[in-house]
Amino acid sequence: MASTRSGTASAPVSFGRTTAVGAWHGVRAFFKLMLIVAPVYTFVTVLKYTPAIRVFAESMAPLMKHFGLPGEAALAVILGNIINLYAGLGAVTALKISPDQLTVLSLMLLLSHSQILETAVFFQIRAKWWLLWFIRLVLSFLAGVGLSRLLVKAGPTGAADAARLAEMAQMHYAGIGPALANWARGLLLDTGIKMFLVLVAIFVILELGRRYGLLEKTLRAIGAVTRFIGLKPESGMPWLAGNVFGIVFGAGVVIETAREGRLDSKQVTLVATFLALCHGLFEDTAIFLVLGANVFWILVPRIVLAVAVTWVLSKVLKEDRGGAKPPMVPGS
Repeated sequence: MASTRSGTASAPVSFGRTTAVGAWHGVRAFFKLMLIVAPVYTFVTVLKYTPAIRVFAESMAPLMKHFGLPGEAALAVILGNIINLYAGLGAVTALKISPDQLTVLSLMLLLSHSQILETAVFFQIRAKWWLLWFIRLVLSFLAGVGLSRLLVKAGPTGAADAARLAEMAQMHYAGIGPALANWARGLLLDTGIKMFLVLVAIFVILELGRRYGLLEKTLRAIGAVTRFIGLKPESGMPWLAGNVFGIVFGAGVVIETAREGRLDSKQVTLVATFLALCHGLFEDTAIFLVLGANVFWILVPRIVLAVAVTWVLSKVLKEDRGGAKPPMVPGS
């Protein structure tokens, strides 16, 4: 992106040229991320045609009492962590639980979801994926236990049809043709097109923000927060993108920033740690807010935990003395 950082006396870069450069970086980030997303999506799709997820859900049901939730809520936790947040959301909508119980379950899912896909993304950008996987899962469970003690006054009442809910975890196999069509529709239409459009839009906005100085003003405004949690100025952009748009889209910015040699492994891990616990603040929070969850309890604890854990890691992790290393992205 030398055109926006040259600082020379050459002719100013046009709006169209700046937009084209941003779009190109978005397209490049999209294809790199698809090399991660496509195989993981395929694996999870195959998994959904097996009894595995249903078995996991049924085996975890007794643990739900520690979170003040009915046993069948295990399905939402399993689907949300193995598949994605929206799969967990589908199970949540089928549960008959109180608003307080919904808030507990929502916080748990927001802290830990899409573990297969997002852990794969962390691995590819050279973050400490095993540590992030462990932190998300443990904090999700601890937050669930703690919040249930504050909000849920009585134990779970009523008994939804757990067998019916468990059936939601397993897709019916109707033949190779319908299965392939469902896979292609989900990967290309539901996932691919959304990723492509959002990534191109993100990078166009970022490039225009750089061109006209808006990005620098925004990063300066949040500089106190990013400095406190150990982030350097060059980490601000992927941190901001991930908070607004989510881990996968934020990872696209991480890849491009690290590719330019401006992020070392410690900075990548710190950005990934914060985003693992707190990302997609607007969209993800709004989803559960509409369902009736308490906005304070599904938003503030995530921010506090993300700040605290990232700050601790900034003090514990050693500086990368070998210089910045680009992510392990095939074809880069």
